[in-house]
Amino acid sequence: MNIDELDLDYRLLRLFLTIYDEGSVTAAANRLGVGQPTVSHGLDRLRQIVGDPLFVRSGRGITPTAHADEMAGRVRILLQDLRNLARVDAFDPNDPVQSARFVIGTNDYEVAVIMPELFRIIRGYAADIRLRILPIHGDTNVIDRLRSGQLDLAIGLHMTENVGDIAQQTLFREHMACFYDADCHDVPPDTLDRYCAVPHARVIIGNNDHSAVDEALHAIGRKRRTVLQASTFASIASLIRATDVIASLPSRLERNVMAGFANCTFPLDFPEYSFAQSWHVRNAASAPHKWLRGEIFRVTRKLV
Repeated sequence: MNIDELDLDYRLLRLFLTIYDEGSVTAAANRLGVGQPTVSHGLDRLRQIVGDPLFVRSGRGITPTAHADEMAGRVRILLQDLRNLARVDAFDPNDPVQSARFVIGTNDYEVAVIMPELFRIIRGYAADIRLRILPIHGDTNVIDRLRSGQLDLAIGLHMTENVGDIAQQTLFREHMACFYDADCHDVPPDTLDRYCAVPHARVIIGNNDHSAVDEALHAIGRKRRTVLQASTFASIASLIRATDVIASLPSRLERNVMAGFANCTFPLDFPEYSFAQSWHVRNAASAPHKWLRGEIFRVTRKLV
């Protein structure tokens, strides 16, 4: 019979350690909840694999050999390591001994709307939790960075590409609003004619020049005059203040970045859009990762 060390498995090692601790084949069988012949058969198999009797008779009982004594400590550590591999450890944010590091990909809309409340909550816990926030743009860019491990999590527009190894959870829906400085406008730009007649600022993230608003206007034979383009919402706010330039932006920015600006209903048939958090499936069972996703979801429930 061809037997080598590769035939060792968890059950045989556990059986060995139970016999060693109990000092009896019968007691080991009782502790394991199996019959004595099963334990005897397993012990015979172990003896063949390691090339040592492991236990020898001593009076009415058995005693471990020198090799068994040498094995016992290493087997005990090995079995614990195997148990640890099979167990997903819990994460307790209230435990000051625990720590977690997260790299989150997102843009300044999400930083303004979600991150302040999330960070305040995190700072209220005792664990050493640290965030690194990086900008993102484009579905492919996000997917590649999640796959490579550059990002632990991404928060942004719901990705249009459906890929099997990237999980997504929808957080909330958003719609557009028109923001303007009320001191510079006699009437709000709340009709299509007034909207198209005034100068505009727009936010374009990344290196493209694509604007869904301009495409929607073009589809109905209208256009706007864009006098300012920026890559962040915060820069738009500081630049258009005290001017007649208006900005079509996500409505929830009125609570933070666009505070102090007047706003009116977007005068264009423009669909709502969803924001989601995304992660690679390798992090699905990670206890710290699950905890963070849960905190983000709870924060965004207040935005619904």
